[in-house]
Order: sequence, then C-alpha cells, then structure tokens
Amino acid sequence: MNRKNSQYLVENFPNLYQDCARSPRESNMAFGFECSDGWFELLKELSEKLEPQGVVASQVKEKFGGLRFYLRGGATDAVWDLIDEAENKSEEICELCGQPGKLRGKSWVQTLCAKCSKE
Repeated sequence: MNRKNSQYLVENFPNLYQDCARSPRESNMAFGFECSDGWFELLKELSEKLEPQGVVASQVKEKFGGLRFYLRGGATDAVWDLIDEAENKSEEICELCGQPGKLRGKSWVQTLCAKCSKE
C-alpha cells in the first residue's frame, strides 16, 4: 500500500495499528500493509469498525488473492465476523484499483478487474 494510504490508516486508527511502530521481531505490522491500494476503502471501513473494539492488528496482507487480517491477542466472535466479512469482500474488489474484480490466475492468484488483469 502506498505511503499516503498507510499513513492515513495508522494516524486515524492508532490503537488498532499501534504495532506499526514495533520492530519486525515484535510484529509483522512493522512491515506495513502488505497489500495494494485497491483495498484501501475496504480496510478503512473495517478499521472504523475495529478501532473501538480494543483489538490490535498484527498483520495485514494479501494471500491467495484475498485480504488476510490478523490480530494480536483475543477477540470476540463479533470482531472475527467483521474480519471474515471484509476478507470475503476482498475477493470481489480489484486489489490494484478498487473496482469490482474476481479471483484470477492459476499458480499466482490475485483479485483483479478485467482492465488490471490485462495490464
């Protein structure tokens, strides 16, 4: 994710993304958001819901074409439901541009719109 979008998430959801200030030995969030900018709005929406819950993100990345959002410590079933919903939505949003997309590829799977898939 680009620096501007990453900075927005960290500054507006400081409790959720507090591990961004940790070392890589302490948290994978030290590597930042390991996904493309097309999921920024999805992450913003999820972050708005998770920030008041008192949870801390330990890693946010793309894996097998979908968003993966990991937490440090425990969380309620309601929190996991929010994360599951966002992860499922990510498989319908182009990870590069944010337009509607679908899973594409064989050995390397990505969620892309038709235009980004051609590029």
